[in-house]
Amino acid sequence: MSRARVLATGLAVLLLTAVSAAQTDPFTFADGRSQAVDVAISSADGASGIVWPETIASKWDTALLRVDAAASDTGTPYVEIASGGLTDRQYLRPGASGPVWLNLSFLSPVLRAGSRVTLRGDGVRLQSADRPATLRLFAAHPDLSKRILVLAPHPDDAEIGTFGAYAGRNATVVTITVGNAGNANYAAVFDDDEATAQYQFKGHVRLIDSITVPWQGGIPPDRCFNLGYFDARLPDMFAKPDAVIPERYGPNTDIGVYRKDNVGSLLSKGSRESTWTNLVDDLVTVLKKVKPAVIFAPQPQLDSHQDHQLTTVALVEALARWKKPVTLLLYTNHADGGAYPYGPAGTIMSLPQAARGALVDRVFSLPVSRDVQRKQLFALESMHDVRYSPMRQYQLAMGDGRTIQPEAPGPMPDITYLRRGPRSDQIFYAYDQDTVKPMIAAYLAARRAPRPPRPAQTGVPSVR
Repeated sequence: MSRARVLATGLAVLLLTAVSAAQTDPFTFADGRSQAVDVAISSADGASGIVWPETIASKWDTALLRVDAAASDTGTPYVEIASGGLTDRQYLRPGASGPVWLNLSFLSPVLRAGSRVTLRGDGVRLQSADRPATLRLFAAHPDLSKRILVLAPHPDDAEIGTFGAYAGRNATVVTITVGNAGNANYAAVFDDDEATAQYQFKGHVRLIDSITVPWQGGIPPDRCFNLGYFDARLPDMFAKPDAVIPERYGPNTDIGVYRKDNVGSLLSKGSRESTWTNLVDDLVTVLKKVKPAVIFAPQPQLDSHQDHQLTTVALVEALARWKKPVTLLLYTNHADGGAYPYGPAGTIMSLPQAARGALVDRVFSLPVSRDVQRKQLFALESMHDVRYSPMRQYQLAMGDGRTIQPEAPGPMPDITYLRRGPRSDQIFYAYDQDTVKPMIAAYLAARRAPRPPRPAQTGVPSVR
């Protein structure tokens, strides 16, 4: 599929997205791929709620309720959702105001026509009964007993976004980059003149994480493979598909330096140049060898990280050459400035509230058992870049005076993934070979569009 054709296919989608944005709901749902029903918000026993309508199709697997809500800008605002003895909490972004999609999917075992679903807000004001809410039901029903391919842009992305889906199943986990950029997490054990060595060391450690940690979910190292591409270089590779792009912190252009650390034999471990063309070729080879029926990858309109976005662009280019039927289940690990999903671990996950225009074919909420959530937590903790560095852990454990000042300047590893990752469900956006193309086209068109100028500063310093 040429990039010109991708852009042309997306023009109609862009118009739909613009209409959606005008209505303040960032999601545009494909026609005929879900059932939308207006339901009344009513009060009973001091709580708001809805009555489950009789007109619902019986084969749904995911139910989302769109309500207008205003959340307190302090604390942890949430809506407690309950029916038939089942209850869970969905947390909202503090200060959020506008449309919110509440995830009712966990109630499927008890919902019948006439069932009442109660919605009790804590720090949340829900819309009044003078206008209907929208209940939207999806019947994605992906067959997760078939062969699965998980694509992760970096080590730990598979565990954050898809552990509940791949654990215990017939899955292959393929990671695109070695994750050798970002924070200088291990500066304390390297001399000042060893910057290149520090980041190469980080790449080797994270590659080993990417092929061994999935074993905690039942996927052994020989069913995992890290392609060895360089972290934070996909945008440059995409811009010049045949150009050889070096590592960010050194002159190396050979991904084989890292790829040789793989245990599996999915691809050759010899020298290979870092180019976009080679990446797409590698993904074509992966598709031909794994023969997946279901593929997990990031949703580029919702995930704000460019490596994540372009991982799926490369996948769609490879799929156009493979030409086999496949179910795509797309996830997002970077949304709403890193706050999403909201609230504590173990609670409901739904759609991000600060998303921009996204074309959605279907939504799939996958229940995740407490046992799998526990395994996911420990898998995430095993990833070096998700926890504090060894020196920082020592400082904290021993009460070392240097705990006041971290070992190196800059932000610490994002341990919030230990909160954001384990959830009672995981949200995926389902597409197939045909329906993913207009979504990718819309993403690419928006990527090429000029960005609006930033508002003028008023004497407040910029914070990054």
